[in-house]
Amino acid sequence: MNSVENLFSKNEIKTLENIIDIAIKVSNAQTGSLLLARDDGSLFIAAGRGLLDKYIGSRVELDKKTVSGYVFQTGEPFIIDDNNISRFSRRKERKSYSISLPIKKTTNQVVGILNLNRSDKCFDNKSIPQLEAFATNIAILLEENNLRKDRERIIIALSEIIKLFSSLCCNDSLNEVFEKIYYAVKILTGVKRSSVFRLSKKRPYIVFSKEWPKKMNWRKFERINQQIQDLIDQKKVTFINFDLKTQLLFIPLISENHPPFLYVGIFGKNIDIIDYLVLSIVENMGNSTLENITLFKKSKKLTQEKERNRLARELHDGLAQILASTQIYLHFLENTVLEENQEQIEILKKIKSLNSLGIEESRFILSELKGKPITTFQFKEKINETTSLFVTPGNMIDIDYRVEVEKIPYRVYKMILKILQETLSNIQKHAQADKVTIQVMNSKRQMILFVEDNGIGFNPKIIDEKGTEHFGLQNLRERVRILRGKFKIDSKAGSGTKIMVKIPYEENEFNSPLEG
Repeated sequence: MNSVENLFSKNEIKTLENIIDIAIKVSNAQTGSLLLARDDGSLFIAAGRGLLDKYIGSRVELDKKTVSGYVFQTGEPFIIDDNNISRFSRRKERKSYSISLPIKKTTNQVVGILNLNRSDKCFDNKSIPQLEAFATNIAILLEENNLRKDRERIIIALSEIIKLFSSLCCNDSLNEVFEKIYYAVKILTGVKRSSVFRLSKKRPYIVFSKEWPKKMNWRKFERINQQIQDLIDQKKVTFINFDLKTQLLFIPLISENHPPFLYVGIFGKNIDIIDYLVLSIVENMGNSTLENITLFKKSKKLTQEKERNRLARELHDGLAQILASTQIYLHFLENTVLEENQEQIEILKKIKSLNSLGIEESRFILSELKGKPITTFQFKEKINETTSLFVTPGNMIDIDYRVEVEKIPYRVYKMILKILQETLSNIQKHAQADKVTIQVMNSKRQMILFVEDNGIGFNPKIIDEKGTEHFGLQNLRERVRILRGKFKIDSKAGSGTKIMVKIPYEENEFNSPLEG
């Protein structure tokens, strides 16, 4: 398929051929061709009569040493007759007569050339005004066709953009919204290289990108910083010349109801006022979607807080009271057991310890429901308590506790304890170990748990294949994955087992900065 069929529909190609036919008839020519300009300023043969098909769609040189180059650059018609074989040709004798006419828009811009040829006699100078009027009509026809195509493109683009934003998008992630904005701009303008910057006081950073150059960070915009600040203040879609060949499209996504963002696209051509209007629609839709997400999250948070308060009241008035009463009865029961019955006394103490653990657990849950973090001291106590309950009597236990933060988010505390309980329980059931090493420490961003035993070990791959028979390990992995943490098992038969878990303190709402 040649370039003409890519640029024009079948009906448009037929229209171009009809134009040539009429021009040939009006001028009494025998052959002719219609050359049109591309967006990059080059010429190509759009239609012709008396030409080989292989030439249709081919590029035409715009050198001033050629007729086409001369007419295109000067905007003046050129005739080859008996008196002018042509300074643009190496031929020493005339074989045919021709006339080349510029096709000009109403702005006097040359957008094409009409070439007509005949062999019987030269073109009459008196016919030139008539042919020039005809060329002007061709320009008007082409311009109307381009306007029609633009209208159709805008209608199609709008329909696609509306589809992208057709839902309320309350459950979308920020990346999904940026993806929709990217495709909306791409549908409208064809721009592919885009990014979204999160605006901040220190330095804006990239949170989303598509084919964006790695070296193009916010520092690159320093020389146009004032222009960017003006468009941010005005909340206005703007194009800014970045260099001689590149324009940058900026769409501010700024509202009091969501964090401030700035969409940036790398552009290589100009757009018209209609495109600006549609880009403004994209800006409004993008902002509305971001607001919907933010307001939905706030509403969801308020609902969750109400539900947490309700659960806290029920837990305090229900289960916590029951466990406290049970502890009292266990205390009375302990006083009735004879001293020589040591086995019953040990069992009763174990039950009391577990009940105390339940009471403590309910207190911690109440703290979490009320949004209270856990202190480092409380965390250490819970580590020691869990270890004493879940390690087989007689086993060597080594605990290295080096937590240097004042408070620990409840979800991190809870997850570390759950994993420690599950791990120690597995060691007790399967490992046949007599020594367990536990390390609990923290970095700036995460809590780290390390548990090692000197037991018989196992092959983690075989364990994974057994599915529900080892639900505990799968459960650990899933719990850690939900909190975006890391879970690693290092074990093989006969060499014990090492388990390492890292739980981040906070879930990142936005992507990490990508600036270089």
